[in-house]
Amino acid sequence: GYWTEEGGTLTDSSPSFGRINLNAKKLTLYSEIPNELFTDSLISLEQFMNESYPEAMSWFEDVAFTSGNGVGQPLGFLNAPAAVSVVKEVGQAAATILWENIVKAYSRMLPSSIGRAVWVCHIDTFPELATMALSVGTGGSAVWIGNGDGQGAPPMTILGRPVVFTEKVSTVGTVGDINFVDFGYYLIGDRQVMQSETSTHFKFGNDKTAMRVIERVDGQPWIQSAITPQTGSNTLSPFVKIATRA
Repeated sequence: GYWTEEGGTLTDSSPSFGRINLNAKKLTLYSEIPNELFTDSLISLEQFMNESYPEAMSWFEDVAFTSGNGVGQPLGFLNAPAAVSVVKEVGQAAATILWENIVKAYSRMLPSSIGRAVWVCHIDTFPELATMALSVGTGGSAVWIGNGDGQGAPPMTILGRPVVFTEKVSTVGTVGDINFVDFGYYLIGDRQVMQSETSTHFKFGNDKTAMRVIERVDGQPWIQSAITPQTGSNTLSPFVKIATRA
């Protein structure tokens, strides 16, 4: 932007524009079910499948949106070109999490995204988070779980932002086991919503019912590189992860 005198000629800001292409990728489930299951099951197998198959599709979507490599599948936020990694502390032991890791990850979040960002952590990180301490002189105290009585539920926020535990990110000690993410910078395009079909004819000679579920979707981060701030030397991003501690 340019400060302009009253009545002065406006200076062309000459912004550069890019283009993000969301190309539909096909996600499928296919099963051949013996017809005896339909007739002998104590529960409605059809109802069970109508509930469980969409749940399975959503699970595989989440995996792709998290760690997909972008080849025939969505590009996950862990592989975002704009992602930044926070290096481990000097002398930090393998597979550990220090309060300093968390604080430094928070500091690399794009400031305008802090109010939307969430922590996405592998469930394997819980023991380290629960015992994480802040060293003060020769002593220290627990940071995340402060009362230590073990009776209440753990706080589901870190530095005021929600924590989501999952098994879909990297395991403890490897890059991406703890992430600070603003999902507002992740694009998802549904080209074909989930469609389920069954056929009793395709495997008629085997007395089976064929079932398939298909959807076409894509997802990828829309910001293509980390942002250099107006002042300061550390790049900022809506996708922050803690690097490997090995």
